[in-house]
Amino acid sequence: MASIILQNISKWFSSNQVIKNIDLNIKDGEFIVFVGPSGCGKSTLLRIISGLEDLNDGTVLIDDLDVTDKIPYERGLSMVFQSYALYPHMNVFDNIGFSLKTSGVNSDILKKKVGEVAKILQLEDLLHRLPKQLSGGQKQRVAIGRSIIRKPKAFLFDEPLSNLDAALRVEMRLEISKLHKELGVTTIYVTHDQVEAMTLADKIVVLNEGKIIQIGSPHKLYNYPKNLFVAEFIGTPKMNILNCIKKEEYIYLDQNKKTNIKTKKEKIFKLGIRPDNIEICKSEKNILSGQIKFCEYLGSEQYVYVDCGINNKLIIVKIDPNIKVILNEKIGLKFISKYVHFFSKDGLRLI
Repeated sequence: MASIILQNISKWFSSNQVIKNIDLNIKDGEFIVFVGPSGCGKSTLLRIISGLEDLNDGTVLIDDLDVTDKIPYERGLSMVFQSYALYPHMNVFDNIGFSLKTSGVNSDILKKKVGEVAKILQLEDLLHRLPKQLSGGQKQRVAIGRSIIRKPKAFLFDEPLSNLDAALRVEMRLEISKLHKELGVTTIYVTHDQVEAMTLADKIVVLNEGKIIQIGSPHKLYNYPKNLFVAEFIGTPKMNILNCIKKEEYIYLDQNKKTNIKTKKEKIFKLGIRPDNIEICKSEKNILSGQIKFCEYLGSEQYVYVDCGINNKLIIVKIDPNIKVILNEKIGLKFISKYVHFFSKDGLRLI
């Protein structure tokens, strides 16, 4: 296990700076997830940590040792890629034990080590199979097993589940979470999937345009986003963001729609409210009224998209899945005021 510290990391591709002066402190045993839109630099930052990508400026420390100029093998880390990268002519046993075999480990010790890893990953009955005889989830477990057997200081995962179908992704999320709890190894995980980030991470690092925007627990990022970018990026479906102004002590939407929301905050530019913090109500109690234009029924959850005639946006509302939805039906909406977020003109959340 290891702590990993990044100091003032920068990376350029020609004239394009893809990583911009990043500082990050990862504690021993933490599970850290990098998230952000495509092109934000999350995979590049992971490759810099691994040593697969050179950096232009900055320092990488592993257990307080400067490894900036060390090759990947010397860093003691293990990386699991999006592609399984298994040797097609080798069976599961040989794929898992390859690194130990090439380093000259005794065959009895090799057999014991592979057996231990196979037991952890429930691969004991598959050791004789070739990769082409495995499912996607089984292949990914073999790739993870190949990393575990080296007993690395940290695991690096680069979108490891993106090639799997939805059911297998859920299964593998549980496997990876269980593995981390069992081994306690420092883990850095890159994904574009918010569900993976929210369910796996001790801390989430949100990146955009090569910069760290916010670091925090899933709970902190969901409930206390630093700015508009994080507010809209974290959460599925995303937070409703509406233009607003303050007149006296009341908040108005779209200049002329008065709400029952009071605030002492100044310089308010936008209002944010999550779909699960909006209630359907009778007209005399509502803040807004509008027509249901679209419905997403997910079995245990249901979301309706309501046209309230403001900001040219549909407002997303989470409702009881047992409610029968009628399209174009007119409904009233009430915001739960303690869950309303306010943002300034520069996009910062007003605290």
